[in-house]
Amino acid sequence: MQEPVLSVRVGVGWSPLDREATGTARFLEVAETLEELAYDSIWLSDTATRPGAAPLPLLAAVAARTERLKLGTSVLVVPPRQPVLLAKELATIDAISDGRLLPAFGLGIDDPAEVAALGVAREERTARLEETVAVIRELWRGGPVSYRGRFTALDGAVLSPRPARDRLEIWLSGSSPAALRRVGRIGDGWLASRVSVEEFARGVESIRAAAAESGRAVPEDHYGMIVFAAASAADARPLEELSRARPSLDFRSSVGVGADGVHALLSRYREAGATKFVLIPLAPDPVALLRELKPAVVDPFETP
Repeated sequence: MQEPVLSVRVGVGWSPLDREATGTARFLEVAETLEELAYDSIWLSDTATRPGAAPLPLLAAVAARTERLKLGTSVLVVPPRQPVLLAKELATIDAISDGRLLPAFGLGIDDPAEVAALGVAREERTARLEETVAVIRELWRGGPVSYRGRFTALDGAVLSPRPARDRLEIWLSGSSPAALRRVGRIGDGWLASRVSVEEFARGVESIRAAAAESGRAVPEDHYGMIVFAAASAADARPLEELSRARPSLDFRSSVGVGADGVHALLSRYREAGATKFVLIPLAPDPVALLRELKPAVVDPFETP
């Protein structure tokens, strides 16, 4: 029997080094250009203390300016957020975008200043994340929800506005053994970053095993990777310097230089099991680089 063709897609994230673009009218113009170029999706990261716009309000603005472009979070820092209010915010974006929201959740970066600013005890972060996933899923199913958890108590709560879809797929991030087991137990997909090709392949196997132990399966086309596309070696240098300065934020294994380098990078991760990609451009003119990569790399790489 012939194996089914998996859906391979490439979306676009925005560089954490481009501190001026997000949150401005220029970024909305970028989103419109991505729609014009027929990129699959746009993704925004989330931090409390580092530069960059808050992803949910900006994605709502993008939803109003586009018709097809999917809207992703890479990733949304969940533990400090109240689950019911978060469910309402996500449902609102899904409703106004006609079902284009692609949320990925995580614990946030492991930086002492960031963790302190979020105000959630380290020992509570995982429990809050998992309870939030459970609460949001219950609310998105429709109907009154009664729930008693460690952090959340609901008595006949109803989600309004109603999202465009009855079920929200929630992808999870992280690469630690515990994070991979969590994806297998409760996640609809895995969005990885800062892992090598070999680490990605091992992560996929770990998730498959954890899912099987829980009597479930993560779809084979629900494994994603955040990668960087540099126009030149010089454009990749700031990311390399950041990686050396902060070993916990080491992105060097996931950078491709030039069209050939980007294609080779995507192909290696594809062989390791990745089917969804968030491509972050590193160039003086990132839009020009994305225009070049779409017909030369992305279109031949994606599946119908």
